[in-house]
Amino acid sequence: MELTFATLRPAIPDEAPFSTPKPTIMRLKFPSFIALATFLLGLGFLPQAMGQGFPLRSIDSIQWVHPDTLLTGKTLSRYAGDTVRVRGLVILNPRDHALSTSWKATYLVDTMGLADGVWKGLLVRLPNLADSSAVGFFSNFQVGNIVECTGVVAEYQDASPNSGETQLNLIGVASSVLGFATPPAPRPSFMNLFMVYDPNNPAVPQQIQKPTGEGYEGMYVQFNNVLVTNVSTFSGGRVSWMLRDASGSEINVRDAVRFFRPPFVSSTASVPPNPGAPVFVQQGKVFSHMRGVITETNFGTLYPRYEIIPLTPSDLGAVMASPPFISRWKATPAVPRTSNPVTIGARIVDLDGSVSSAKLFYAPGVSGGVYDSLPMTLVAPDSFQATIPGSVFTQNGAYYHYYIRATDNQNNNGVQPDTIQSFGLFRVMNGGINRVSEIQETPVVGGRSIFADVVLDSMQLRGRIMSTLDPSDYGRIIFQDGVGPWTGITLRPDNNGSTDIDTRLRGDSIWIKKALVVEDFGITTLEVLDYDYIAPGQPYQAFRVPIDSVIARRYNYTEPHESSLLIFDSVYVVNQNPDAPSNFGEFSIYPDSSQASGLRVRGGVTLSSLDLGQNFNTDSLTFRQRLNFIQGILTFNFSNWKLQPRNRSDVDGFGTSTGTSVRPLGRWEESAIKAYPNPATDQLYLEIPLKNAGDVRIRVMDASGRTVWSDQKVLEPGLAPIKLETGTWNRGMYLLEVLHKDGLGTARVLISRP
Repeated sequence: MELTFATLRPAIPDEAPFSTPKPTIMRLKFPSFIALATFLLGLGFLPQAMGQGFPLRSIDSIQWVHPDTLLTGKTLSRYAGDTVRVRGLVILNPRDHALSTSWKATYLVDTMGLADGVWKGLLVRLPNLADSSAVGFFSNFQVGNIVECTGVVAEYQDASPNSGETQLNLIGVASSVLGFATPPAPRPSFMNLFMVYDPNNPAVPQQIQKPTGEGYEGMYVQFNNVLVTNVSTFSGGRVSWMLRDASGSEINVRDAVRFFRPPFVSSTASVPPNPGAPVFVQQGKVFSHMRGVITETNFGTLYPRYEIIPLTPSDLGAVMASPPFISRWKATPAVPRTSNPVTIGARIVDLDGSVSSAKLFYAPGVSGGVYDSLPMTLVAPDSFQATIPGSVFTQNGAYYHYYIRATDNQNNNGVQPDTIQSFGLFRVMNGGINRVSEIQETPVVGGRSIFADVVLDSMQLRGRIMSTLDPSDYGRIIFQDGVGPWTGITLRPDNNGSTDIDTRLRGDSIWIKKALVVEDFGITTLEVLDYDYIAPGQPYQAFRVPIDSVIARRYNYTEPHESSLLIFDSVYVVNQNPDAPSNFGEFSIYPDSSQASGLRVRGGVTLSSLDLGQNFNTDSLTFRQRLNFIQGILTFNFSNWKLQPRNRSDVDGFGTSTGTSVRPLGRWEESAIKAYPNPATDQLYLEIPLKNAGDVRIRVMDASGRTVWSDQKVLEPGLAPIKLETGTWNRGMYLLEVLHKDGLGTARVLISRP
């Protein structure tokens, strides 16, 4: 056995259970450890004895980062990559964790409690539900249990390789219950420890405070007297919202627990989930407090930030004020010309009284400025509108922004859209929509199109299909109207089947006349409602951008190339599986073969190329393999910009049986796909008639076109039965889309409950 020693920090007592770290680290030389494990296995001491062979580390020793290091922006645990034992008190039932269906998680806190210091909380994650570590996980990790568990310290890295959310990924060693205790009260805290409002930086209005905030990561805290801001919905009715305190600091509320995902808890936040209840948050609502666990994230193109994760409905305090709820605001026409009047309409309701008045405020520019105002008129039940005179709009190309203030009978004021990150924007454009750039390019933080959820008609979008839904292609329809920035966008058929855009081939020239603009998990997408086919042809050539700028998420080299075909020359496979021990088919590339990280490339996972296959990264590629070129569509998911090859022909040295000219899809009759029972309640069964074995991609969309469930399976020929759990789906009509090399099929199903 080889021992190595490293100095940590001075004047810290020896480590004991639930104490601060000791000043030395003992590491086992790898071969010696394997020999020891083999010996213990022969004696029947594993897996429990194997867990005892790893060092015991307290939660604060794993989380602690030196103050000087925090000043540099780095927050990685010094034990990252180490396998350790950890003891702590469970504060969340892992079955309530809602971030993923393929893994579950909980939170541990130091049994000394949270009141006497920071660095006391930790996310504990079961990466794969099929792992042997699942034995005892759901039974042992119950709220109030003091447990000991074994896992690898990891960082969920977002925008930077130097920061992320510290977590313990459990391995195949059984956990054990050491005792029981009452979960501690949350630690009182203030938002300006985590985020500070900077009025002079509209791109990053809330600045992350790592020196004061990092110590709270994984801890259970409480903010008092909080105001709800920036409420919006996304992805199947989920709600994004923020809290603000008196200092102007804001913190995002993350819905990592099932109670805060559809179906929502009631507006009183005092009862269990109620599918029929209204959304429990609304702009301007004031709660006496909010409790939750602090996490560090940086999703999409948003700025780095700390967020709070409420664990149960009781983490939302009493409602101190409930203002009118403003929703469905809309500008008509969506693309006005100079001298055109613009009508702003919205739905305004008051859940505990009545709306006494509403007023529209508007000004030139993206935000700020001198506002004019107009009273809004009730034109139908809960429907208000006001018309801005056309004389206001004198400059072609100018942006205008607006917000609505509504007052109820108790003199509570609701404001929407929020004026810090306003989505209430329109642009005067005398020529209408002629280029993809006029939809994709946006002044809104995060890359959201100003036309999101708007139907654009009389468009003149002419370009070419770059990829298709064919199983040997990307699995998404990509359209470009040129080569370079702001030329690419994702297309999809409309739910009513009024267009056949899904049958178009690569290189086809088309003219898009009418489409609904949606943000599909942050990817700007056109649901094509009307188009003309022009002629067959060839796709545009791939475009070259600096790889370091994409990896670093520099806005000028990422967002402008979303959904565009890019190419990188002379790169190496520097990591075959950056998600190890899980494998999602991804690998990393970089021009320098000595590097350990680079630009991620997606494999054959959901909403990507079936032609690559799930394990293309490990079965077909080799470590440090040189690729003369690799090309693909630039996309964003799970906190990283990624390159998605359309099929194997986009990777140097590989090819696909269909080449680059992708064949049209066959189609099943809708009656061929059996969905039963229909209407359904909590469970739904599908039978898919397959002539050939292979990958099947299944997607379920609600009436608005949002994807509420998707999966990819390898099925055998015949009637392949598939079971879907629908208990959390809202009532209503859903469209099921099934994609296989045999063809494309759809079915409709109704979710109905008493």
